[in-house]
Amino acid sequence: MLNVARWLTGADAYPGPLPAYRQYLVNHEVGHLFGRGHESCPGAGQPAPVMMQQTKGLQGCTAVSWPYP
Repeated sequence: MLNVARWLTGADAYPGPLPAYRQYLVNHEVGHLFGRGHESCPGAGQPAPVMMQQTKGLQGCTAVSWPYP
């Protein structure tokens, strides 16, 4: 969910800079608007899907803010 506090300060658990977090947040929430659900890490060292809840841990994936990097 988009909210002012997270937009202004980011999320402590997101390992990237604030602009990347904002990109991730918008892309993730737009994915929900398009009917997409949450996804899991496809494998250690792989890019995290934008629909993965990256602020809850990366499970070995690398943080990504765009749907198709």
